[in-house]
Amino acid sequence: MKIKNPKVLILVLCSRNYLSSISSKKQKKIWNKTSKTFQIYHFVGREYQTQREIDYISQNQYKYLEIETNDNYDNIAQKTLLAFDKIFSSHEFDYVFRTNTSSFIDLRKFETYILKNTDSLDYAGSVLKAEEGDLIASGAGFFLSRKNIQTILDNRQYFDTSLPDDVAIARLLKKFNINPTNLIRKDLKSIPNPKEVYGSEHFHYRCRLDPQYHRILEPLLMNYLNKASKQNDYKSFIYFYYLKTIFYISNRKIIFQFIQKYYSYKFYGEIKIKNFLLYKKNN
Repeated sequence: MKIKNPKVLILVLCSRNYLSSISSKKQKKIWNKTSKTFQIYHFVGREYQTQREIDYISQNQYKYLEIETNDNYDNIAQKTLLAFDKIFSSHEFDYVFRTNTSSFIDLRKFETYILKNTDSLDYAGSVLKAEEGDLIASGAGFFLSRKNIQTILDNRQYFDTSLPDDVAIARLLKKFNINPTNLIRKDLKSIPNPKEVYGSEHFHYRCRLDPQYHRILEPLLMNYLNKASKQNDYKSFIYFYYLKTIFYISNRKIIFQFIQKYYSYKFYGEIKIKNFLLYKKNN
């Protein structure tokens, strides 16, 4: 059904580990400056938090939607289901766009896309065949209408929380003859030329860089995409070559390991070699 000015809520799958937390902070900083059109919530689990993780979230100026479950990878489906439940009862929206902290969303192009395609957003994302054999809208970013979220919540007995959330959603909706519509996204493993970014209609860039580069560089890539999408000038090219240099240097094994240890220490306050604890900061 075509809605003239749809209300879209962006729901970002997040966790309390240092990589996800740092990326989520960068996303929030970019999006808070870019647009006030969308409701945006990063959701995290409350259970089994370390004290340092609790401190990081509570001291962060950007708020998180806390869900009464844990952040374990094999619990993503349950966490997403509970997030749907929470927003459905407390927020007004026509569509949800569920994404994650390894994605950059250009909100201006996102808004343009929505206004042109409101009749095809009921269940839409980058369609692929999952390992389980199902055709799904990839969990990196997909739309669901309010009606389809209600269908999921009303039939949660068919929602298999042992599966990844994108697979569980696809299987449940398929029972009601609801299949995903394909959306094109840009998957990045390197830095795109600024002309390519500026002239593109892509609103969704997947910025997951491993195993080629350390994932701590993903916020830098998001920041670059945000700048390059707005201007095609010498400053963008300077940033482009600067970032290429950073990526190249960081890929040296010794630098890669140093980055890993530094951010682990900065976030968790400890230094480990393999599983042996060398140093732990006193809280």
